[in-house]
Amino acid sequence: MKRWLVALAALIAGGGVSAAMLVAADPSRGAVDAYAAARDLPAGTAISGDALELKHVSLQGGDAQLFTPGDESRLMSMRASHDLVSGQLIQRSDVMGATTLADRRLVFIPISGAPTTPAGARVDLLMIGGVPDRPTVSTFALGVEVRAAVSGGLIVAVPAKQAAAFVFAAATMHLAAVVAEPGAADGVELPISGPDDAIAVVAGR
Repeated sequence: MKRWLVALAALIAGGGVSAAMLVAADPSRGAVDAYAAARDLPAGTAISGDALELKHVSLQGGDAQLFTPGDESRLMSMRASHDLVSGQLIQRSDVMGATTLADRRLVFIPISGAPTTPAGARVDLLMIGGVPDRPTVSTFALGVEVRAAVSGGLIVAVPAKQAAAFVFAAATMHLAAVVAEPGAADGVELPISGPDDAIAVVAGR
């Protein structure tokens, strides 16, 4: 007989809500091992090995937002972005980079046509420049943490020393966002200065 467990309601903190999940203890339904909080973790707590436990679970909607065994080293370089309770499955939006809370600033970046971007996702911000008949695309910032997707753009979390640069970019640059898949490596977007460059990059030349 199948036994269903309802996951702990995610807590509200920093203006964000971590979505609740339905968890099944039935290994026949594509179960995976995913990390959960082994004890209560207040917001800002550094994630350490003794703060984690593996749970064998099956989920509605897949495990893209969870941390699985291959993500352990990455997870242990992060902090809780809000209060986590013991036993709660840890989602991407539940953690943040190790930069101290006091150093972080939230900046609005106007973006049109961005892909679906959940809280906790990482985006590469590309700058579209050049002239109308010869536009260019180059990298502005890689691996930027998204705190929220709002009408007209994204709210990103950056170190205080970078905040002015992001404000400048938001006000003066035409930026586009490329969303990294969970667990993806750092971005390696190549600059494009014309159709030939774009064709060559796509063709792998």
